[in-house]
Amino acid sequence: GCINSCGHHHSGHIGILGVDKDGKEWYQVTLGGSDGSTLSGDAVAGKVIGPSFSAAEVPDVIEAVLATYRDLRQPGEAFIDAVRRIGLDPFKEAGKSARHPVADEETEEALA
Repeated sequence: GCINSCGHHHSGHIGILGVDKDGKEWYQVTLGGSDGSTLSGDAVAGKVIGPSFSAAEVPDVIEAVLATYRDLRQPGEAFIDAVRRIGLDPFKEAGKSARHPVADEETEEALA
């Protein structure tokens, strides 16, 4: 999730890029990237599947993306192949549905 692309999110089948929003940690999720290896096909940068997600949302977003893959894949189909066949829309919707309100720091402190 490094903002300097240290994790090579752009070439990952699933990539997570850290972004700074007003001094807070947020993350962009990308899908469909490829490093050009034999198993992944031509080098392609992944596409962002929505607005940035809070750190608290990322695990749920990734789980929703993986659940969508499991539901829509063909037998034996790799994740990257399913993304290319299906397109990003079902995965974008899955990520969107996994969003949840993020309490601000004042609310979190009041609840503690």
